[in-house]
Amino acid sequence: MSDDASGNPSCASENKVMSVLKESDSQLENMTFFHQALDKAIAYRLSFAQREMQNHHLLEREMPNLWEAIRQSYQHQAWEQVSAFRDVLQPFLDLRGYWAQSLTLNEWACEAAQALGDAVNAVRWTHDRADILHQRGDYREAERLYQACEEAYRALGENAMALKSRLKRSLVVRAQGKVAEAEHLCRTTISEASDLGLDHWVAHPLYVLALLIRDQGDLRKAEQCIVESLHLADPNEIELIAHDYHFLGELAFLRGDLAQARAHLEKSLQLSQQIGIMRRIGATQRLLGDVARVEGRYEEAEHIYNEALGIVTQLGDRPVLARLLLSKAKLLIRRKQAQDATMLLKGAISIYKEIGDARSIGGISLLLLWQHLRQGHCLQALGVGVAAFRVVLSSGLLLRVLFNLPRFRTWWSLLTSLL
Repeated sequence: MSDDASGNPSCASENKVMSVLKESDSQLENMTFFHQALDKAIAYRLSFAQREMQNHHLLEREMPNLWEAIRQSYQHQAWEQVSAFRDVLQPFLDLRGYWAQSLTLNEWACEAAQALGDAVNAVRWTHDRADILHQRGDYREAERLYQACEEAYRALGENAMALKSRLKRSLVVRAQGKVAEAEHLCRTTISEASDLGLDHWVAHPLYVLALLIRDQGDLRKAEQCIVESLHLADPNEIELIAHDYHFLGELAFLRGDLAQARAHLEKSLQLSQQIGIMRRIGATQRLLGDVARVEGRYEEAEHIYNEALGIVTQLGDRPVLARLLLSKAKLLIRRKQAQDATMLLKGAISIYKEIGDARSIGGISLLLLWQHLRQGHCLQALGVGVAAFRVVLSSGLLLRVLFNLPRFRTWWSLLTSLL
């Protein structure tokens, strides 16, 4: 009798075990190969992002592949790679308006930093989250996070980083109408930065100080401040320089020097386009549209506004969107399209209510009230006036602005911008 597998139960059992072991080995090999291939793919994508981090058009084209590599890194708890992706891609994601991905990657990077015991980066990612919320108009939450970051940086001995958080907090405090508090934060930042020898970086708080001085009505002093910021700025800090020229263009516009305003704004736009700062591009285009509107070139103004609106809508930038709606409303007022202008003014007020900007609510409400009165809608005008007064009164804006003539005059000029 032959001793084969079919006739020997013991042998058949051994063969079955061997078959299972071989299959298990094969699965292990496949899994190992898969992980090796995945690791190589992630490393390749990270290397690509690091190499092309300044080439935003190329990064945008490869965004689906890059995001999949990031997701896989997080899923497999490859914390160093998650942090590296965040370091490389944060400027691109924020400048191009990928807010959802930026916030998600920020959250993952915070988790990575905590897992790695990297306290400094954990605070840094929190600061970046505040930056995103700031740009989207979530001022109160951004203020809370900036203050927490400043305190955390101080505890870690990172005084220079603490100053950056304080400076950003001054901006969101200003956006909420608390000008005196914002100026105090800004001036103490400048003083401490000078003590630390951060000479070039002082250009940043000088820009913010110029905004605050302008808000209080001293355009000449604000211009001196921004010129000093330009003088101190590192030539490689193109984003800040673009901001400075945008500010100079706005000052010239408020003075009625339209030729100078256009020159500064076109310089700012060129710099912003050079490095792809989409938010600043939209904001500067809006002002160039305002220049064209005041010059009487209505078709050009409408075209510029629509271009800017496309950018800002894609970014989800509520503060700039509200200002764009206001600018378009002014254009419609000039064209005697009162009903459409009224709708846009209401839209701008709605956005400013969402983000808590009482100063803009009060100002646009005055324009809307005037529009209702011109159309003979007295009851609507009364309703708008009462609602605006409540917002302004509850914010404390009445004392800070309305009873300070230079500040009120500048505030009104900024609002109407040569309507």
